[in-house]
Amino acid sequence: MGLWALEECEIAYEPVGLDCGLNGLADETWFVAISPFKQVLVIDDDGYILTESGAILLYLGEKSGKLIPKDLQARAQVYRWMITSLNNVELMTLPILLADLQGDANPHAQALRSAIADALGRFLAPIEKMLKSQPFVTDSAFTVADIILTCVLREIRKTEILCAYPHVEKYHLRCEERTAFVKVLNTNEDRLGIARGAAR
Repeated sequence: MGLWALEECEIAYEPVGLDCGLNGLADETWFVAISPFKQVLVIDDDGYILTESGAILLYLGEKSGKLIPKDLQARAQVYRWMITSLNNVELMTLPILLADLQGDANPHAQALRSAIADALGRFLAPIEKMLKSQPFVTDSAFTVADIILTCVLREIRKTEILCAYPHVEKYHLRCEERTAFVKVLNTNEDRLGIARGAAR
């Protein structure tokens, strides 16, 4: 999501690809000096190091003057939806993703999956209602909050869940059709040596 934001904000960057698993870069001791939890995303802006996806996107928005409103109350709505996406929605989507990836190897996660999916509806239902009358989560303008929520929704994009929320599903696809997202996705697929469209 960091590269997507950089493209949207038209900030020049040089990506460094780091492939890590569920435990982050657990065996890379050098990385802890940059990221204390040994996780991506990390940015280095002329020596200023910043970690955590939400913080990075807010920083890029503020730095560029794009994807974040100048009005205090409108900006607060961006903060609100970023926090909601990371603290509430992803709290449900990530365990579903892990359960699906691990399959029968993790029966405990499988046993909880249905209950978690039901609980996720508590958040998706109001978002579905809201997106009936507006294109993006804070209203008519695409912001960093939409980048965060779209990336969180990607965790369940191949499940049965989103089809129950057609406006959320259309929103997710609409955001992923943006030129900046497509460019970043294509670049990552090329870097990984996988077919174009495989990561959609």
